[in-house]
Amino acid sequence: MRFIALILLIGSSLALAKPPTISEQLTGKVVGVTDGDTVTLLVNRKPLKVRLYGIDAPETKQSFGNRSKQALAAMVHGKVIQLNKTGTDRYGRILGIIHHENTDVNAKMIQDGWAWHYKYYNDEQRLANLETQARKTKLGLWADSNPIAPWDFRRTGQTSSTGSRSVQAPEAGYWLNLSSGVRHNSSCKNYRNTKRGRPCGPNEGRPCGLCKG
Repeated sequence: MRFIALILLIGSSLALAKPPTISEQLTGKVVGVTDGDTVTLLVNRKPLKVRLYGIDAPETKQSFGNRSKQALAAMVHGKVIQLNKTGTDRYGRILGIIHHENTDVNAKMIQDGWAWHYKYYNDEQRLANLETQARKTKLGLWADSNPIAPWDFRRTGQTSSTGSRSVQAPEAGYWLNLSSGVRHNSSCKNYRNTKRGRPCGPNEGRPCGLCKG
């Protein structure tokens, strides 16, 4: 039984390592940088709004928001890049991975501490590992003593009277209780009741005994 469990665990890890499906490859010049995860790409004289897949950068009004934008601009603005399209989002923006020369720009933003790994929509272990390392070494936004994830910032809007920002669980997905290391899915009665937690991927932590994570 232990051998079978080990095989399943290895298989799960390999699945997480698989890159996303690429539907199309485009080449163009970056003519605008909106923030740390969105650029405007000019392809055949047509501007395309591109959202970098698998990452979520601080909003412009957040701490490190402008510095994240500057970091992305320094890498790609005015440069010809390759876009590996993975799909489109609900706002009609192209989702994709951009490369400049031999650099995976999406991964580099996480590696240098200028963006979170967006676990809601991407479960690649390599990106999770890059974020973990950036956290440990306090690179970029991780120098902040209490960085607020952009998805929490977008939901909560304003700071409280105490100056702190309440963190709410996402509407759907997975939530990791940082005290116990237990993972809850959105159907669990404990999903919104964890005192210390954060959004997570479907394979982080230990599954809840009730909802099975």
